[in-house]
Amino acid sequence: MSRIFLVRHGEASWHSDDYDRLTDRGHAQARAVGEELVARRVVPGVVMSGTLRRHRETAAGLLAGAQWPLTVVEDTRWNELDADDIIRVHDPEHDTMTGALAHFAGRGAPQDFESFFDQAMDRWLSGDGGHVESFTQFVERVNAALDALVAGLAPQATAVVVTSGGVQNAIASQILGGGSDTWRRIFGMFPNTGLMRLTHGERGLRLRSLGELSHLERQPDLLSELIY
Repeated sequence: MSRIFLVRHGEASWHSDDYDRLTDRGHAQARAVGEELVARRVVPGVVMSGTLRRHRETAAGLLAGAQWPLTVVEDTRWNELDADDIIRVHDPEHDTMTGALAHFAGRGAPQDFESFFDQAMDRWLSGDGGHVESFTQFVERVNAALDALVAGLAPQATAVVVTSGGVQNAIASQILGGGSDTWRRIFGMFPNTGLMRLTHGERGLRLRSLGELSHLERQPDLLSELIY
């Protein structure tokens, strides 16, 4: 039976102009998850990641924490959904997700962003058109990345993949036999450097866990308050 550990990237710079980089806490989280995998005696044959900066920085920290002499294999199919595009299609007044957050914060109502983002996400999930990548296309891309990984794994091999919460959600939703409704129910269950474990054997892919945070719970100062 082969194993796949999907790791969400570390805490990104949510309140800055450049979201796509880790905070100091995010770098520490990345090292901590690498140390956790070693403590679990995980020995991967391959470490993969998306190509976003937060993926690359998390993968580098993970390798440093684990002290694995491996080279990360990058694949754009592991990249996150385009949240900026989802925001723009819903309300062209806003160009980016962080810009929309700043807008609501400037009005003294940062909590309103949650409702705004939920509405934008619902429109994307409904297939209401106009997006650079639809929900269906996103899921197909993620499935293609996972299928390629599984096809290349030996029966007893282990892979570690650094990706994003949306990718983890897409995979978990599919394995659980749901679509957009399942996506909505489990949205927010993929914290920074949260571990999601899959196995593949005679019964196909099986979801063993999601959102594991034991490596951060032992260091509470590394827990992120934000889910994005």
